[in-house]
Amino acid sequence: MYEKIVLVTRKTRLAQLVERFNTRAQAKFYIEHVGGDFADYQREDEVYVRSLEHLHRSVDLGLKLQQIDRGFVPNFVFAPSDLIVAVGQDG
Repeated sequence: MYEKIVLVTRKTRLAQLVERFNTRAQAKFYIEHVGGDFADYQREDEVYVRSLEHLHRSVDLGLKLQQIDRGFVPNFVFAPSDLIVAVGQDG
């Protein structure tokens, strides 16, 4: 039987831009400078964050819950008793 749920998440496009440009304002400037709509990035990010929050609240199976970023999957040691749940565009 399963002992732990491992949520595999990935950064949203907005989170990746903020990581790259250091602030939301700089990310917004970049997106608008290349002709994109920054509101799309914000909506996507908000929906993803709300979905993760909802998932955390609703997954109450008496199991441990661990969340890892997709980038750490190659180095993460999964146990045979782990239930893996991919969240986002991968899942």
